[in-house]
Amino acid sequence: MSSREFIEILDSDSETEAQHIKRQKTHHHPKGTSVNMPPTSTLAAKNMNLKGRKRFVADLEDLNVACVRAGDDEGTFEAVITTSSGEHVLNVNIMLSDTADYPKTHNCFSYSPDSHVAANIQSVIEGIVSLPSCLLVETMDKVLANLTKAMSTGSLESESDDDEDEEGEDYAVSSDDDIYMNSTSQNLMKMARLQHDFLEIVARGYRPGLIRFSGDDFCISVSLSVIKLAESVPPRALNAWDRRLLSKTQHLVLLISGFRGVYPPSDSDATKLKFHVGLSGIHKPSKEHAKDACRNFVLITNDAEDELRLAREKAAAEAAVMNDFEMDEEDSDADPNPATKPEIEEEEEDVPDRFDKFSLSGSLDSLMNHQFAKLVNMRRKYGLGWAGAERLLSEAEKSQKPEQEVLENKLQEIQVEDQAERAMIRKNTTILPDDPLSGTGKDEELDWPLTAFCYLIRRLTLCTLYCIVCHNKLDTDYVALKPYVCNSKLCSYRYYSLNHGPSVEYDIIHNPETVDLLVSITYAAAIESALDEPLPIGMGLRVPLPDVTKVLPPQTSYSALQTRVMIAGGHLQNSIATPPPTPIESPRPPVVGSDCLCDFDDLDLQQMRASVVQLTRCLRKHLERKVKPGKSKPRLVTMPEAADVLPAAWKLLRWCVGSCTAYLEEISSQEESIKNVGSCWRQYRFSVGAPDAEAKFNAAVEESKTRNQNAKMYPSLYAFHGSPVRNWHSIIRNGLWFKSIANGRAFGNGVYLAKDGLLSMGHYAGGNRAAGWRNSKICPSSCVAIVELVNLPSEFVSSAPHFVVDKTHWLFVRYLLVKSRATQGSTDEPETIPIPPRQPQQLTPFVKLDPAHPVTLGQQRIQIPEPTHQLETILRIRQAEAVEDNPDSEDQAVFDFVESADEFIGKGKGKANDPMEIDDDDEMGFDDYSPSKGAPYQLSSSLAPTLARQQQLLPKSRPVDDWVHDSEYVQSAVSKLMPPPELSSPGATMAVQKELKALLKEQKSCSSLKELGWFMSEEFMGDNLFQWIVELHSFDEKLPIAKDMKAKNLNSVIFEIRFPPDYPISPPFFRIITPRFLPFIHGGGGHVTGGGSICMDLLTSSGWLPSYNIASVLLQIKLAISNLDPRPARLAPNWNTPYGILEALQGYKRAASTHNWTVPAGLDKLVC
Repeated sequence: MSSREFIEILDSDSETEAQHIKRQKTHHHPKGTSVNMPPTSTLAAKNMNLKGRKRFVADLEDLNVACVRAGDDEGTFEAVITTSSGEHVLNVNIMLSDTADYPKTHNCFSYSPDSHVAANIQSVIEGIVSLPSCLLVETMDKVLANLTKAMSTGSLESESDDDEDEEGEDYAVSSDDDIYMNSTSQNLMKMARLQHDFLEIVARGYRPGLIRFSGDDFCISVSLSVIKLAESVPPRALNAWDRRLLSKTQHLVLLISGFRGVYPPSDSDATKLKFHVGLSGIHKPSKEHAKDACRNFVLITNDAEDELRLAREKAAAEAAVMNDFEMDEEDSDADPNPATKPEIEEEEEDVPDRFDKFSLSGSLDSLMNHQFAKLVNMRRKYGLGWAGAERLLSEAEKSQKPEQEVLENKLQEIQVEDQAERAMIRKNTTILPDDPLSGTGKDEELDWPLTAFCYLIRRLTLCTLYCIVCHNKLDTDYVALKPYVCNSKLCSYRYYSLNHGPSVEYDIIHNPETVDLLVSITYAAAIESALDEPLPIGMGLRVPLPDVTKVLPPQTSYSALQTRVMIAGGHLQNSIATPPPTPIESPRPPVVGSDCLCDFDDLDLQQMRASVVQLTRCLRKHLERKVKPGKSKPRLVTMPEAADVLPAAWKLLRWCVGSCTAYLEEISSQEESIKNVGSCWRQYRFSVGAPDAEAKFNAAVEESKTRNQNAKMYPSLYAFHGSPVRNWHSIIRNGLWFKSIANGRAFGNGVYLAKDGLLSMGHYAGGNRAAGWRNSKICPSSCVAIVELVNLPSEFVSSAPHFVVDKTHWLFVRYLLVKSRATQGSTDEPETIPIPPRQPQQLTPFVKLDPAHPVTLGQQRIQIPEPTHQLETILRIRQAEAVEDNPDSEDQAVFDFVESADEFIGKGKGKANDPMEIDDDDEMGFDDYSPSKGAPYQLSSSLAPTLARQQQLLPKSRPVDDWVHDSEYVQSAVSKLMPPPELSSPGATMAVQKELKALLKEQKSCSSLKELGWFMSEEFMGDNLFQWIVELHSFDEKLPIAKDMKAKNLNSVIFEIRFPPDYPISPPFFRIITPRFLPFIHGGGGHVTGGGSICMDLLTSSGWLPSYNIASVLLQIKLAISNLDPRPARLAPNWNTPYGILEALQGYKRAASTHNWTVPAGLDKLVC
């Protein structure tokens, strides 16, 4: 790239009117001087009255208008740099040594998260540390100037010290509007192709969206409501990953930018697309929020005019903060639980069309931007699946070898990855989205938005199997509930130090009790020398040299402790019965630097424990006040109270929260709490294990019902599992598991569970050897889990006097009880709660416990609320709130687009009269249709052999008593059918043909037509795609309508479906041909009108959505006919008189008018 090439800001947040490209010259002066450019001097004068951290924050806010993103840690920021053509150059993270010294005596350190960095670019990154102390804007100017030199000459060293040759160099600041201004006359967006891809997205159940910016610039959104996402991703996992996902009705949105006015993108241009993952209250964010999300920072900042304008728009005052964590190591006599005045939190304004990030957005953005296009190319080139391509990419990047060579050497391992994923899908515990690349040829055009979104959903579903930073598959036998990092120290450093980790502030605000508990447990594990893996290594912690005498020595008498484990069964094998590993001395003693600190990773195990204790003692927790909407949230490390706190203490706090891969939430509702437990026990919802662990447990429960009569009535048991506080650091992160030990166990090898809570809550959950974290408000002294297990005690290793279970998938942890020393006036005795005779019924149901194995606390039986009730209630609320918004004018224009006949015919693969064939292996595209005088696209007679071949492919293993199609019965009903619809459109044709293929495929692959409940015979399809004949059959034999049909020897209810020309925007028209039902006014029911149409809002414009598919609608109609409320459906006395289409239309309109539903436009033309 020439050093004089214009370098532009790709910023969609630009003026709406036509703009001229603003240019400015940058004069590079000899080494040691700052770059002289107007924005620099303007910004320097703007904040010159500030110093230190405040100056840094203010300068960063100003620089942020040029799309430099503030990091999560003190003194860090990130810049994404691209060329004017959109090619990615560098993603660089820059950290300041100390913001208190800014801008005079600080140093800058840098790192790039990019997987591959060229040598010349790496030299620029390494040179940042040697830059002189200066303002942020000046630092960025120098970095960008050095990048320009390195990219034009190959290295920094090859440049002459005299930069006068650069004086004529032009830099440009513009927006996407400027870039595409001259291309408005060119039709670079193929609307027909965009419409095709949008309909493909709709057919998969997702929502596409087009967001136009100024000029020809645009971005595309693809979304899925979170409540629908919960159908494939376990809701407990969604709730654990980020509680905001289910906190309100919203959509998971993928924004795709970088098309540069062209659609569809070529394969080379697709590598330059930019992806942004977030949440929105509707199916796509507004134009303004989309612009904000899609901004990019490139090699030169805005000019002074733009800087000042955007700075005024985005200026945010520093937020006020009350109390937080502070260094108070010497104030040991202070009250650890001071009374604080509760703050009234200000609710943030709910903006439905906003685009919000969530906890996994950063990781998913990185994955999509850095790996997605590479994976697609590998899949198409080598015929791999997603898993195989991911393994190939990982191995190629690790070895730095060509992918072809890696594929030849590791072909078998790569193929195993694809086979393992297919096996996982067959087990039916993990639901993955369809694969748009399956069966796609190398040279076929791709639906890039659909492919990207399907891959996003796949990786989100499987996110706990991959490192959240490097995106490589985790090499571990244990799958956690939350995504985490691999064993690489580099990934740990990025996760906790470079903005990839959890938001400690969010947890402190919304889940403070859990943060307190996690820190307390970590402290107990460290001070009692029980802290092992995981350890906070690889995080770059700089700590004071610890005093190992501050922690207790490891226990050495394991035989007595092991005996207690065997008798009481209250402890985990891995966390207490197994002797801790012998501490491995560091190969070199820790080196204490001039700052009196040493590297944490250089300490031995016991020193690490002592250091954790020392840092934890420094933390004192209070709540943070919410800031007003629109103002930036404060960070712990930027607060005045945190000025003297070691950075290592904040990172340790982040590690305590981030390394917890379980879900913990304190139960605050009395109704949802466990009854008859002492008031000194705090109760938490507790979930640990893989996202699909509950599905596997439920499958085991269902399987037990088929083997044991008692399990049918009482599917599961409940029992207690206790352990000292020090062991829960490991339990929370590893779950209930065990290892074999040399001396065995008294009642066998497995996880031990007590039937009576007092046994676990007593000595075996106690045994603490040291006082707890003094700054804790909870002050935990004992922890006991309540575990649900499969009710097959005869198959346990032992069932008396304790349960011993060696099948860990038969166990599922539901609750955690924490005994709190801080509770005043509490009692350790079971708390009996009398139930008055007329007390209102509790909304939360209790678990139905097996009387043969009661769950007791002493002599008192406890009552356990149904553990899934709370989450199921949330899901029901979200489902009730789910009302999909209608397409806006931009989306509607895509769906309504009609291509001219000449253009359309020109796209055909053959002559105008070439027939369309439905092939099971090929996608049906409208290229295979040809128009005929404005009539619907015809199905030629050559379709019959294709459909006959499909009929031959029907499974041969269907039941002998399966439902059988009666061709003569249907033929007699359709002999006097009205002519098919005359109007159509290319968009509707594509949508209908895709529905046809999906319907036939589902019918062909089903194991039983009787279970399917509907049937579409190919012989009655005729020559028009827009008129279908479908049968509903096999109604429940107990229903009155089924008995009537059996008495009249009727095989099915025959329907006609007519599709409008604007399908799928408008609903199809369903009507019964025969038999005739008893009208509602005569005592009939089943949601059938007097004319044979269906009385359902989803078949009107008021309730119809483009994402609905015909198979699902047929099932909904069958359920409506089967509904006994308010009256059951019955056959009319004149049941053998077919319905007429006009009376069906009249009945439909009457029902719509009665319920105030909207009748689709053009319905009269459709049916008459």
